[in-house]
Amino acid sequence: MNTKSFAMLSKTGVIGLVVWAAFQIQVVRAQSVVRVSMLAPSALLWLHAIAEEEGFYKARNIKVESLVVGSSAVLVQSVASGSVEAGIALGDLAIRAIDKGAPIVITGAVLEKTILRLVGAPGITSAKQLTDTNVTAGAVEGGTANLLKYQLLKLGVNPNDTKMVSLTNSRDRLVALENGQVKGALLIAPFDTLAENEGMKVLDVYKEPYLQTPLILNKDWATKNREVAKNLTTALQAAARWIYVPGNKAKAISTLSKYTKIDEKICEGSYKFIVEDQKAIGRDLRLSSASLENIIKIDEALGEKQTGQFDVKKYYDPSFLAQ
Repeated sequence: MNTKSFAMLSKTGVIGLVVWAAFQIQVVRAQSVVRVSMLAPSALLWLHAIAEEEGFYKARNIKVESLVVGSSAVLVQSVASGSVEAGIALGDLAIRAIDKGAPIVITGAVLEKTILRLVGAPGITSAKQLTDTNVTAGAVEGGTANLLKYQLLKLGVNPNDTKMVSLTNSRDRLVALENGQVKGALLIAPFDTLAENEGMKVLDVYKEPYLQTPLILNKDWATKNREVAKNLTTALQAAARWIYVPGNKAKAISTLSKYTKIDEKICEGSYKFIVEDQKAIGRDLRLSSASLENIIKIDEALGEKQTGQFDVKKYYDPSFLAQ
């Protein structure tokens, strides 16, 4: 091999090495893994299911590893401790954790209104029939438990005259309604529609802004990995925009059906309630101050005193959202 040929071969080899290295860098960028804590599949996670199905994560070089946990308290703790980078949590528990100094931040409103409906067991047609019975909202204190207690109070029932039972997911709560273990329950779609189809009655819906489900990030991780944190947030933002496009209705229903393993006919009712009637999903994933303030007002109505003046900036950072 002459010197000129060797030089050309060497040059080709260097170029090839550079191309290979650039490809490897792109592969690494395409595999930004984010561990996200979440509860069992339900409409709480509809935007997450859409982001997976429609490729909104993939388009932003995000690979979400879902960690399904048994309770909302464990979910928030997993994000605060850094065991995972993010979580789709309950607003009330996120607020409480931040108030106690937990290093978490809310970056978007997955659900800015509640999609929980108070459903009575067979034969229960009025909230007043729930006096001296077992009821369930998931946990027995804080969060959705406080929401249920507040609804009972407004419906003329003393929450202290009921017994709160811990059942962490709506599938189990529906079974408890069916077998008489509880007489009233807050149910998430599509399990509320299943209950209606069995003849059970919806007793109440809280319709005011209420941050039921925010996206929360570990603050330290989000600071060090801001681009990835923004990509995660904007992927869910894209899903929030997508679900309100009327032409996407059939696909949205199909996605929820596949994700929850519930018949599409049932999920049609979920779409009507969540998207068309309640408009529960945060428009553009943005959070209103009222959706946080109402959580605090509910806690105060139940005798829980708040310390300090409310400041939405303490909890929510909108800079992770796209303009």
